[in-house]
Amino acid sequence: MNKTFISTAIDYVNAFPHIGHALEKIFADVFARRERLLGKEVFFLSGTDENSLKNVRAAEKAGVSVSEFVNKNTEKFFELKKAFNLSYDDFIKTTEERHVLGAQKLWHACEKDIFKKIYSGLYCVACETFYKEDELKDDCCPIHLTKPEFVEEENYFFRLSKYQDYLEDLVEKEKIKIIPQSRKNEILSFINGGLEDICVSRSSERAGEWGIDVPGDPSQKIWVWFDALANYITALDFGENGDKFQNWWQNNDRKIHVVGKDILKFHAVYWPAMLFSAGLNPPNIIFAHGFITVGGQKISKSLGNVIDPFELAEKYGADGVRYFFLAEFPMAEDGDFTYEKFEQRYNSDLANGVGNLFERVLTMVLKYGVENIEPAGADQAILDLCSQTEKSYSGKMANFQFYDALKDVLLFVGAMDKYINNKKPWSLLDDKSDQTKEILSDLMFSLEKIIFWLKPFMPSKMGKTENYLKNLGEQKEKLNLFPRIQ
Repeated sequence: MNKTFISTAIDYVNAFPHIGHALEKIFADVFARRERLLGKEVFFLSGTDENSLKNVRAAEKAGVSVSEFVNKNTEKFFELKKAFNLSYDDFIKTTEERHVLGAQKLWHACEKDIFKKIYSGLYCVACETFYKEDELKDDCCPIHLTKPEFVEEENYFFRLSKYQDYLEDLVEKEKIKIIPQSRKNEILSFINGGLEDICVSRSSERAGEWGIDVPGDPSQKIWVWFDALANYITALDFGENGDKFQNWWQNNDRKIHVVGKDILKFHAVYWPAMLFSAGLNPPNIIFAHGFITVGGQKISKSLGNVIDPFELAEKYGADGVRYFFLAEFPMAEDGDFTYEKFEQRYNSDLANGVGNLFERVLTMVLKYGVENIEPAGADQAILDLCSQTEKSYSGKMANFQFYDALKDVLLFVGAMDKYINNKKPWSLLDDKSDQTKEILSDLMFSLEKIIFWLKPFMPSKMGKTENYLKNLGEQKEKLNLFPRIQ
């Protein structure tokens, strides 16, 4: 359990990223950073899905070539890394040669379960999937609420129905653990409802001649989901069966996917079946997060409520935005963003909470004399509280309960404020008493704990604060950790 592979979903690049895209990356990044702090080896993967039909149509609408269009938008998605201080180890694009070779290799490995037939059905371009009539909502896609297109052509199919029992056992016995439990129940219900074979190609003509050729049949392009799901292994050099693939996928029992709840079916049903057909190991954990709305409404260009993540990070700072998304609502549920909520949360938790505590303690330490203070846990009550908080926090972090883990940290911050109010160390600063020295040492010990707990969430702020404390005696400017938003 010393290795962790963690991935986000790869994003369609038919438009620039919005805050929902940033949210998923931040969430996975917090987990990756926590694992590294615990001494684990981590491979963190993200990327972009460049082969979808929606990308082709968006490029046509923009009046530019598909390659020019996807390259421009992919660059914006990659810029999220810098904007939000994300710690990807790799970023894969599905037009890369390593991906094309790997996706075609996976197709070959599944060929015993692939067959061709004429098919007609209702296809949602936004979802890149077929729907049955009883799955529609008012004759529309249940996710995008747009009318699907009727498609009739000869395509390749994958024998998903063959793996019904395998998939049921995999999910039921948590050989793949799906978080939260409610999503596991949804997937089991879907499987138990009876699995049908799925279409895994589309005609090259309908695909706009864009995408990955079906091996041996250039008249067909590999279905974008079969292609896209392969990214988790093509980024690990599956195409060349390299050491990276063996090390991080085949011989690793800690492979985690972080995805939106709307694409859970593809990751928890289609993907494991494809892997099993190819003789490869499945992922171990799939976390399905909720959606984010803006002012109670789904993010939509037509509603004019799209929030630019880059502008948000520029205005409030990456760490403040990272904190808000993880502290405002449990990630397994839907959450809502407004600027009012953001500023209220920032001021209450960070400016008046964490920032105020650091300012109070450091002001007293500097007045007492930095050279006389060493962080130490001498007060048993503080040691006990640290231990209780660490145990609770660690359990929640391991189970992706970041919202609750941050609550633990804030409770600890509040307890330290009460400790200061009760002990009143400021009243004895001028006397340089040993009692005051012990109190301040305990408080410095507590600040170090808070930094460690908050580092995955706010790596830049906490890293700078850690360095500030290490060189406290040399600091000429007051630490203004979280200036209040007026």
